[in-house]
Amino acid sequence: MRELPAIRQDINEVDEQIRELFLKRMSLALEVAQTKAETDDKIYKPEREAEIIKKRATGMSEELRLKYVALLQSMIRASREYQYGETLRRNPAKFPFHPDRAPLEPQTVLYQGVPGAYQELAARALFPACEPQCVPTWEQVFQSVRDGKADVGVVPVENTTAGTVSEVYDLLLDYDLSIGRSYVKKISHCLAAVPGAALSDIERVCSHPHALPQCRAFISEHGLEAIEVANTAIAAQNVRQRGDKSLAAICSREAAERYGLSVLAEGVNDLKHNETRFIAVSRRLTCRPEDNRIEIAFHIPNVPGSLRGVLDLFADYGIDMTEIHSRPLKGSPWCYVFYIDFTGNMDEHAVRSLLYQLHEELPYIKVIGSYHAADATEE
Repeated sequence: MRELPAIRQDINEVDEQIRELFLKRMSLALEVAQTKAETDDKIYKPEREAEIIKKRATGMSEELRLKYVALLQSMIRASREYQYGETLRRNPAKFPFHPDRAPLEPQTVLYQGVPGAYQELAARALFPACEPQCVPTWEQVFQSVRDGKADVGVVPVENTTAGTVSEVYDLLLDYDLSIGRSYVKKISHCLAAVPGAALSDIERVCSHPHALPQCRAFISEHGLEAIEVANTAIAAQNVRQRGDKSLAAICSREAAERYGLSVLAEGVNDLKHNETRFIAVSRRLTCRPEDNRIEIAFHIPNVPGSLRGVLDLFADYGIDMTEIHSRPLKGSPWCYVFYIDFTGNMDEHAVRSLLYQLHEELPYIKVIGSYHAADATEE
């Protein structure tokens, strides 16, 4: 049996040979890209790649074959990535997405709910020069923006406790709107009731379906019946209109004060680090120099490894994914739309190469937003 240092020396020599061969293969991939750029030939040819893998992997044991196929697939993917990058350097016009460079400067801004809602507070923070207007539903926000009745809509997309707001993500695709701004707000819920009510009087509490789970421990501790309403500020409005001392709202302090309610308890959310991310949606996909996040939606073929192949690309391009989730694809049972949020700007070469590659290789992709992600803002 050989000593370990001798074996390692041989491994080092093999690794050096692999390095030289890798550089040679990438040089050849560059030649391929230059040739295809002249002929406008496609870079991705899955049938040819499958043929190469099948041919090269014959005559191996099953265990080694699987390992070699993984190595070969990685090598081929690296070659494709190199070709996409070179193609864009030679012909920038091939980049398939064309964001508007003009900033969002809306005249009309909509939010869902009534005055005092967290969405109104977010709208005012994002667009302080505008007087936000309210509509009853998120769909009306999207519909009004799409139809040109409003320039921008401000809606929530994610809470650190309750998770993503699935309906909003569905509406983004249904109405073909784009994210242009993002705002993270610290959420501190209070329990509010009509003047004269005490905490011991409260039997029922109403709030938004996402706010109630954020306060589950408080609700359970006090044995309260939870009632869902369309918005936290609407909850406060309802409590004031009914005048029932046994009914309270979970809402913001701003909403409680606006509707003349007494705050019976502050900070009733289970987690004190409770934040909601709001977005501004418009008819234009924009890109500003300060933007540092991009969000995409895409479909993938229903074959083994297809999602992994997409995720590997982000690592290969050195791009950090900050979020991924899925939603059912309407009209196609057990198929899904995937949403990925990642760092970068659409003017960066690596980001442009990644998006170009995804556009060429996936059945569907949409860039649904480019925005600047800032730190949470205290209320």
